Amino acid sequence: MEIYILNVVVFCVLVPSSNLQLLINVRNQGGDVMQENITANVSEDTITLEFLRPDGVYVSQLVDFTNEVEAMKVIIPGEEELGQTGHQTLCFLTHAAQADFIAPDAMAKLRQKNPGTVRVAEEDKGWRQSTATAWAGRATRRLSASAARHCTAARRVYLRAADLARWPPRPGLEQSSYEADVTPFPEHALGTRAADGMPTINVCLAETDPTKDCMCHLEVCVNWYPCGLKYCKGKPQGGLSYRCGIKTCHRCYRYHFYVRQRDACLSYI
Repeated sequence: MEIYILNVVVFCVLVPSSNLQLLINVRNQGGDVMQENITANVSEDTITLEFLRPDGVYVSQLVDFTNEVEAMKVIIPGEEELGQTGHQTLCFLTHAAQADFIAPDAMAKLRQKNPGTVRVAEEDKGWRQSTATAWAGRATRRLSASAARHCTAARRVYLRAADLARWPPRPGLEQSSYEADVTPFPEHALGTRAADGMPTINVCLAETDPTKDCMCHLEVCVNWYPCGLKYCKGKPQGGLSYRCGIKTCHRCYRYHFYVRQRDACLSYI
């Protein structure tokens, strides 16, 4: 197998087959150093990136390249001083056409150099906003077995109708079957949109009645991930370019989703 020795990768653990696990020390925008765990599963054609934020929120992002599904799982601990107990696990499915991770087979060729170095991404990709319109229900497994396993512990799995229409029918499954398996949010949460594109239903941050429904929001930033391959020129006599490294990026996500009562929104504060 061709191997790429990359200065930007800090640690690697070989796992069976052509899979690879990378442990990366990353500095976030607040100056805190976190450790990201990135796993490339070549046999399943997936990449998983996970980390624990300084505030105790656990984030795990999976990209299923074959089925074009991206699943963002977030586990939010309750705030004891606010009377919140336990934790909340949420999962968001989006179409992976916009996912800019390098492919699992390319990831599996990476090898570590300069272990222990704290990394900062080369490019800031900005914010990506997503407003869910439905609970995914049984459609999760139909869309991606890998995403279904990834989201097993989630209290709710959310997706957008716009993405549902973009996923191609799976073998032996008509597109309409996806729609039959999801549960749309109530009409008043999906109806008239304000100028910013959000539903006119109250956002949870502004809702004072803990029993009222509202639109919750959740922000997640992935501070470092391989988002492309770099190519270098060969010797003058050959002139051919070759892969000589990876490009790294920073990306933030803002998810909007419906909750039946404000107290179910642990992430709005």
